Amino acid sequence: MTQDGGRWIKELDYMRAFAILGIVAIHVGSFSESIEGPSAIPYLTEYTAHLADFGVPLFFIVSGYILALKRSVAIDRGSFYRRRLMTVVPPYLAFTTIYLVYNYFALDQTDIYRAAWSYLLFDAVGVFWFLGALIQMYLLFPYLAGWTRRLEAKGQVWKLPVYSAVLYVAWYAFLMDWTAQAIGAVAEPVPGFGAIITGFLFPGYLLFFALGMYVAATPDRSGRTIRALGSAPMAAVMLLMPLGLQQIDSLFWWSVAVVPYSIVACALVLRLSRYLAARPGWATSIIEVVGRYAFGIYMAHILVMAMVVNRLWSVGLGADDLLFYLVLYAVTIAVCVIVLFIINLLPFGPLITGMRSRNGYKRARRRRDAVEDPHR
Repeated sequence: MTQDGGRWIKELDYMRAFAILGIVAIHVGSFSESIEGPSAIPYLTEYTAHLADFGVPLFFIVSGYILALKRSVAIDRGSFYRRRLMTVVPPYLAFTTIYLVYNYFALDQTDIYRAAWSYLLFDAVGVFWFLGALIQMYLLFPYLAGWTRRLEAKGQVWKLPVYSAVLYVAWYAFLMDWTAQAIGAVAEPVPGFGAIITGFLFPGYLLFFALGMYVAATPDRSGRTIRALGSAPMAAVMLLMPLGLQQIDSLFWWSVAVVPYSIVACALVLRLSRYLAARPGWATSIIEVVGRYAFGIYMAHILVMAMVVNRLWSVGLGADDLLFYLVLYAVTIAVCVIVLFIINLLPFGPLITGMRSRNGYKRARRRRDAVEDPHR
């Protein structure tokens, strides 16, 4: 994205910040479903939710980009798996335990058998499916990286996103249902077992990860394409397409439509991130902090949101009041950052929060530069 190691880090932080801010907005807006009677709030929150549909795809794109940028030579798979899984599995196990304990005591959910399965099914809370998909991306990455290097040698890197797109369309067209039925026919230890498994299997998300790898492999071409699109046209598309996404009831057609929308939105977020990186200030510092804590916020925000909602209800602020959503959104983000900051101060805290090292990014950039220019 840029030759400046420090600026490169900030751009990625800003992009992750916009991704997590969008995801939290989706979940905050879900409380409008409880509104009875005429209100403009459900329409506003639904539009906001579709406007933020780029959030999860952007996380996958950034992950694919970072890994591809780091790995310009052959990968020691054992070492790679060890490092990558240690950034995801400990936080996942820790937060899954926290959510299960909360479900047990606060929600009176006492099915220990089902709770045990939650560790394997990534469903202690709805958003954890992302971790199941991300782990699969890490497991696939050494093979994808080797294939990408062979494609680069032939000038055919375009095959990586194109083949991933074919798999993506086929998955949502028919493979997903077939796979769910096949899994359910073999075993059904918990209700909806097949559907839960297929909900986080890699074919539904590999396309976005592959796009990140493609951008890392073709920075000049990707940069020219983004510049050619222009910020104003991309902003218009980003504001208008959610109106169309709201009208789609089919999972297949929504999955197809969300791809071009996510690409445009992510390209616009990249341009905005570069703009912010060139204009440091207190506002950009706040966004950078949110980006650095984005992974932890993703893990913690549902629980924090539940606690904040209870406090808002206790003071008479409910879902039929627009102020409810503004306060819930701001407080959830702030409390998550504060809690994660405190956890990071504890022994092994970063292992729980998944906090990434800025110095690690700089070292990775220097390693790649050394490979590209051994006399540097």
